[in-house]
Amino acid sequence: MGLNSLLKFAMGAGLLALAGAAAHAADDIPAGWSVDIQPKRAILTYAPEQNGPRYLIVACLRDTEEIGVYSTGVGVPGRAAAVALGMTNAGRKYSVRGEFGLDGLTQAPAFRYETNIDSRALSIFRSDFPPMLSGKGPLTITIGDKSEALPLTGVTEPLRKFSATCFGKS
Repeated sequence: MGLNSLLKFAMGAGLLALAGAAAHAADDIPAGWSVDIQPKRAILTYAPEQNGPRYLIVACLRDTEEIGVYSTGVGVPGRAAAVALGMTNAGRKYSVRGEFGLDGLTQAPAFRYETNIDSRALSIFRSDFPPMLSGKGPLTITIGDKSEALPLTGVTEPLRKFSATCFGKS
């Protein structure tokens, strides 16, 4: 099952909840940083409060060689077909271009970026993304003209597990 079947758009525009064992039901989204691990799959999530919007979701699916970056509750859909999600921390920057829809779980505006990834691209992602979460923080996410600052308190263990699955030999 690929990322597109794991994370789907309803009516071509709305992001549905993560499917299968990696999914959080509407009543069990934990506050802060969390990670769902399956063989060859890791999904790192940040929500500011329990059952709140998922400001950042990063999915690494090694079995299908796909990476996805998602955000609910940050940014507002505009007229542009493509929009950038930027992340900054401690002088580091990382950005992706995606599109908006609606989160099928919460019906909130949702940003989505998905791509196939080979070993070279995975190596670049590894050198850019995890170091941003290793800084003192906060991690600032910007979509359009809206930004949210995510504290990095509590990210160490979820990031370690995410990295072991995404970049390790699992």
